[in-house]
Amino acid sequence: MPAESGLILTVLGRWSPYPPHGGANPGYLVEAGGVRLLLDCGSGVLANMHRFCTAFDLAAVVITHLHPDHFTDLYALRAERAYGRVPPPSLPPLPLFAPANAVTFLPGCLPRAESRQEFLDGFDFRPLEAGVGQVGPIALRFVRTAHPEPCHAVEVRYNDRRLVYSADTGPTEAVERLAEGADLFLCECSLREDAADLAVRLGHLTASMAGASARRARVRRLLLTHFMTSHHAVQESRAAAAKEFADVRVAEEGVHYEV
Repeated sequence: MPAESGLILTVLGRWSPYPPHGGANPGYLVEAGGVRLLLDCGSGVLANMHRFCTAFDLAAVVITHLHPDHFTDLYALRAERAYGRVPPPSLPPLPLFAPANAVTFLPGCLPRAESRQEFLDGFDFRPLEAGVGQVGPIALRFVRTAHPEPCHAVEVRYNDRRLVYSADTGPTEAVERLAEGADLFLCECSLREDAADLAVRLGHLTASMAGASARRARVRRLLLTHFMTSHHAVQESRAAAAKEFADVRVAEEGVHYEV
């Protein structure tokens, strides 16, 4: 059952741009107040989610931007809701918070008109550009990040608890303002420390940059994610961030984190 008394984050995937053996691209399950919310849905996320719930248990999905490592399992999620039970259930469209152009881009990847319409019918598209959203008792807030593809960071608020997910971003005060005082800051750290000069052009952070952002935003805890699969510098990233911010942890797939 979803968490009733608190806000719980479960890491389903933490790798980019492709998943390693046994891993998954970005995806995070949030549970609070009896509802479940999925943040991003990259390759491998749905399989990992099945350790904890099914697509039928979700109250909403957030896709932060339209880079493939953040949305490709959305097609599998839609297939589960359409064909995962016999006879197929009559379900209301699943709220999908995504960039405004997702309503044309996502079905456009499918080859047949019937498939595109079925995909559209399965979701209630809600633009991130609106800035706010609500999923049951969970309040959402979105701000643009510094990334080549339009991308939004996400604040998840339940009662007095706040989780902020940076999504993909380079250095930007906008994300730090959103994260100000957050109980948990789930922040990307894609770049190696020796690639800091690429942060602005690529729209990503080093771990030390993530730590510095957490310090400036005065968050309670920092959880690093979005590791580059090619070099697996997980513990090195933690050490680099810890030079800037005291309470640093590394996102582990399948692990629950209380916000």
